Amino acid sequence: MEIDAEKRDNKRIEPLAVPDIRLLIQGVARDLINISDNGIGIQIDTPTDFHLGQRIDDIRLDIQGKTHRLHGSVAHISRLKTGHVLGIRLELRSIEEYRYVADLKNRCAGQTEGQ
Repeated sequence: MEIDAEKRDNKRIEPLAVPDIRLLIQGVARDLINISDNGIGIQIDTPTDFHLGQRIDDIRLDIQGKTHRLHGSVAHISRLKTGHVLGIRLELRSIEEYRYVADLKNRCAGQTEGQ
């Protein structure tokens, strides 16, 4: 269920195996399921650990030893065959954060194109 009915006009990239990305949400290591220009999807086991609209101010992405801290809110919780995906709408607060997410998305896209 989405918080609002806005149409998504950017493509989600599904990073199948980008070995040097580490993602921590509130201090817990999570698997990155997908990324778009303004959001990420992460694997979760228990959907009741989060709720729609919940602010998440401790999102840490570590790529090649460089850590970036981001902020966002829960946009959706969806069921998968192997658990659930938590969709987080990122609140990009600077051009640097936007560039970082765009670079990460492009890196993931480049990784999956050859598969």
